[in-house]
Amino acid sequence: MVSGIITAAGKGKRMKEDMKKRGLKPVHKLLLRLNNSTVIEKTIANVLEAGVDECIVVVGHQKDDIVPVISDLDVKIVENQDDLPLTGSLLNGVKNSRGRFCLCVAGDQPTVTPKTYKRIIEAVEDDTLSILGRGSFGRLEDPRGLGMPFAATRKLLLEYLPSYKGNINPLLWHLIEDGISLYAIKPVDEMELINLNTFDDYLKIKLRN
Repeated sequence: MVSGIITAAGKGKRMKEDMKKRGLKPVHKLLLRLNNSTVIEKTIANVLEAGVDECIVVVGHQKDDIVPVISDLDVKIVENQDDLPLTGSLLNGVKNSRGRFCLCVAGDQPTVTPKTYKRIIEAVEDDTLSILGRGSFGRLEDPRGLGMPFAATRKLLLEYLPSYKGNINPLLWHLIEDGISLYAIKPVDEMELINLNTFDDYLKIKLRN
């Protein structure tokens, strides 16, 4: 069984600041429009299409704006009780999951295709974490620059996530040092690698959709 876990609890501060500088009304980046959908809805749709057995969305900041948008979708909504870093939100999602494996996705990754998510899921094993690669693919010994999306066993995440408060990369280094294999999947195209942090990033994604 595979649990899809989508983190949607961040402040989206960089995007809001960029929008202010452009004279635009700040909007949480997960609620930016992509045709007849939003960023978070598109991300959820792609994860569901990848064939996960359950999809969990972890919310926090601006949850009162985000939850109404996704409440009718086939997802389980988990709320952070405190202001948690990314690893804390992810751990909250993992604790509420039922799958043997967890596909971990950031809510602002609407360009990662179901095909790529499926390949990430297919590559995960008990002793191997699979991840979307950036430049180097296959077995890796250097996780520099890597983060979400990735897939790992629920057991592994419950063991390691409590020790980290921040981003994913330090966790990846520790896993490799402890003998866990890291396998990088090649993206379908460069669009899958876009980090949705600025309004220009959003415009690139919007043009594609």
